[in-house]
Amino acid sequence: MLRCLAFIALAYCGVAVLTLPSAAQNSVSVAKQPARLAPSQPQSAAPAPQAQEAPAEPQPAPPAAATPVAPVEVPIERYKAMRPPVPTALDAAPVAPEPQGTFTSVERLMDWISNYRDHKAPSRVPAAVHAMRQYGLFGDEEKAWFCTGFIAGVLGSNPKDGPNLIPRMFPMPDKEQAVIIRAIAYSGRPDWRELLEKNAAKMPLRRPLIDDFIAGKRPILMELPLDHGGSPGIYALWGYYVATGQYEPVVRIMQALRWSKDKDDSGFSFRKIFSGWGSDPSAVEKITTGGTAKWTLASYAERDRELLKLYRAEHDRQPKEIAKPLKDVIEAAEVFESEKIRKDQFGAIEDAQRAQMTSEAGMSKGATAGSIAIATGCVAATALGQAYIAVPCVIGGALYTGAVKLAQ
Repeated sequence: MLRCLAFIALAYCGVAVLTLPSAAQNSVSVAKQPARLAPSQPQSAAPAPQAQEAPAEPQPAPPAAATPVAPVEVPIERYKAMRPPVPTALDAAPVAPEPQGTFTSVERLMDWISNYRDHKAPSRVPAAVHAMRQYGLFGDEEKAWFCTGFIAGVLGSNPKDGPNLIPRMFPMPDKEQAVIIRAIAYSGRPDWRELLEKNAAKMPLRRPLIDDFIAGKRPILMELPLDHGGSPGIYALWGYYVATGQYEPVVRIMQALRWSKDKDDSGFSFRKIFSGWGSDPSAVEKITTGGTAKWTLASYAERDRELLKLYRAEHDRQPKEIAKPLKDVIEAAEVFESEKIRKDQFGAIEDAQRAQMTSEAGMSKGATAGSIAIATGCVAATALGQAYIAVPCVIGGALYTGAVKLAQ
């Protein structure tokens, strides 16, 4: 019995010994589970911030990927800040001259030229020169000479900036380069010869014309003869005045009044001026030049009232042969009746043409028509309703065909 009890006791102890280690292991494993889960919670929490930081780190990355865009946005904002008036009415003031600067039509170009003295912009003159060529002004004698005088006036009245404008007038076709050459020579600048030499390389085919001016074989603007083919010279003188407002070219134009018709003449007596047609075959050209001078002097003074002051001052200084027709100009301009002068001078040209064609020493019918075409082209400006433009002898000249009818 005792043995049985002892055996049971030993068995019980054996079982207890075997059970305690497993329990201990279980308790350890249970105790260790919180230890493993505890760090796992921070790990699960750590990914959460990493998930939040991941979008934060890509934020700098997109700017890096969009670096080409970022620099563009800043200047655009600055550009808009510099030009806030674009969508507002304030921008109208600076933008208004812009269409004129683009010279989208010949009318806009001539309007810009007419108002140049009131809004001087020498930097736009090279663009205006290219527009003159583009619109064919250099292909017409009257318009080309006026443009030449205008360009010369700009160069002459800008002693510092003038030389820098010339290179920007190129490229220019060889034929039309004569306008630039004459403009430099007519500018009145003391360094005009040096400027011709400096720009000669851009005009190799026009070297003969350049050499003629430098050698003094061709006259400068204030020395242009008005008795032989003088009308182009008058156009150039007016162009210089429009650009500068200087009175010297206007006084020069007055010298051609000696060949114009007086208001008191019932008919145009050529014996007052010439001893006979045979002794002066250029009579028609002189009458044409005189009529052109008289009409343009009156027409310009209608729009530029400062010219009337000059006319009145010069009236007492000039000889009788100039003072008398100048008085007609003053009276017509005072009451805005330059149209009467136009009709009188055109009638004088008609008389001269008829007399010339009946003279044995006169020119041929075709030559006479070509000579008179200068004046008829000039007076056509008013006839076409374009007298509001400050260059009445330039616009519309090619549209008038009266010279051909006169010669028939």
